[in-house]
Amino acid sequence: MRRKLSLTLAAILAAAACLGGCGKQDGGDGGSSTPVFQGTSGQESSGQDSGEEGKEEVKAEELEPVTIQMWIGGPGKQKDSDRVWELFNEKLQEYVPNTTVEITCLANAEYKEKFPQMLAAREGVDLAWVASWMTGPMADNIKDGNLMELDDLLEQYGQGIQEELGDEILDMHRYAEDDKLYYLISWQGLYSNVRAIKVPTEFATLAGETWLEDTQKVVTKWWNDYSSPEDFQAVFDQLDIYFKALQDNDKLYAGMNVGIFYDWCYAHHLSSENSLQIRNNNVGVVHKDNTFTVIDAIDTDYYRTFAKNMAEFYKKGYIRSDIASLEKGTLTFVTNGEFTPNTTVIDVHNALTPDTNKIYSTQSGVDISLIQIEENGYLSKGDASAMAIPYCADEPERAMMVLNALYTQPELYQLLIYGVEGEHYTDNGDGTITTPYGTQGNSEADYGLWKWTVGTCKNSLVTQADTPGYYDQLLEQEKTAIVSPFNNFAFDTSSVQDICAAIQAIDAEYGEMIRKGYTGDKWEETLDKWIAERKAAGVDKLVEELQSQVDAYVSANNITSW
Repeated sequence: MRRKLSLTLAAILAAAACLGGCGKQDGGDGGSSTPVFQGTSGQESSGQDSGEEGKEEVKAEELEPVTIQMWIGGPGKQKDSDRVWELFNEKLQEYVPNTTVEITCLANAEYKEKFPQMLAAREGVDLAWVASWMTGPMADNIKDGNLMELDDLLEQYGQGIQEELGDEILDMHRYAEDDKLYYLISWQGLYSNVRAIKVPTEFATLAGETWLEDTQKVVTKWWNDYSSPEDFQAVFDQLDIYFKALQDNDKLYAGMNVGIFYDWCYAHHLSSENSLQIRNNNVGVVHKDNTFTVIDAIDTDYYRTFAKNMAEFYKKGYIRSDIASLEKGTLTFVTNGEFTPNTTVIDVHNALTPDTNKIYSTQSGVDISLIQIEENGYLSKGDASAMAIPYCADEPERAMMVLNALYTQPELYQLLIYGVEGEHYTDNGDGTITTPYGTQGNSEADYGLWKWTVGTCKNSLVTQADTPGYYDQLLEQEKTAIVSPFNNFAFDTSSVQDICAAIQAIDAEYGEMIRKGYTGDKWEETLDKWIAERKAAGVDKLVEELQSQVDAYVSANNITSW
């Protein structure tokens, strides 16, 4: 691994807090912490008086010319990518002189395929987008040695990132085994698990004048003050009223989104904190259980309530009769105000801010009402999108400098994400922009990337599909979010890998039948077979192993409650 950075410059950069907190001009009397560079044109780039005591001038020639490789996920290469990236590199010289970034943007399927190939071939990629749902669990990548440890690099060249994210968030993302950082989240808000049921307001009215209020009371008792499966049954009773009213008024369309309870964990009654559940194996800790008892969620009266009701909803026609053969993605919630035979009439998603119903109403094209499920949200880990320096990087120091600039220089970030004003988007003069594609670039656009893949969305622009002030609201919500004591818990499956694989295969066979309800009157027979096969595959041993690791973590960290 090459180390081309001048030691003299390294000392200057560290002493002057190089690139730390640049670009945040708030008008305060403290000024900006932007360092003074002597750019290649001979003009100074400075956020404050260049004569300020203690500042040292850094000349561009003190950085040796270097080209780094950066991989990001997105829409793939677009018509104007090369030109925008050339302009990006010109702008970059103001912040990281003598540095060129060669950018590779890959669509999801290609990124998922090529990322492990890149690691295996030891390609000299210096910055890479990593995401738990795309490139694999962060803990696995760290354990396998795929990612470089970042603490020293961050301390020397990433002071702006440190300031932007803060110690609490950085510490949340340390690897539990050695307490080190291996990736830096691409901030898009960490306030999460504030879920709500979404229904068109007009349809809710058909179910009765007080249906929304009545359902809110039932849902609150079920999820936040649960005492028995009867609380869960009451939720299905309210949904039955809603679906029957739509059916009677010929507005049922595609009916129920069968994933609204299953994919969002409600069928299992497991903790909202994902680190305490093995979603592929339906094993975990019950929501709000301060004894931290691990259960097989399928072998419970709670899940039996779910299975019974889904079968009944299927028989009543609330679930599409062809649900078993439909391809994933065929059914969608209402968009652009259009209802079709493939439009579901109920959905579940996060309601992160007080005006989320307005956001969903804009997206749907009809007025949307929300039934809140969680009372409070969690400060969750940002593993869904982050940047890392692969173990095989040639220029890790320069990579950290570039990443630091992307976090701290809004104009640089905006050029990379949105392209050129007047060509790829229109400045509306009111703090918003208009793009040809909405909030996120696509493969058909001349240019436009995904704002949440790199840097921080605090530097993003407000498109016609965005809500002004949204990220400010998320930052405010983060201040009072629940911080899970299990943020750094990671289940080591090495001793039960065969069991996990076997149970995953069993669940794939039976889970679809139960959650889609199409077993009808045979739901209980199907569920009992499923439970028996899980037992035979060793689910009790899996529960025992997870319980052992949870108990050890609780003891080591003196955890007494949520």
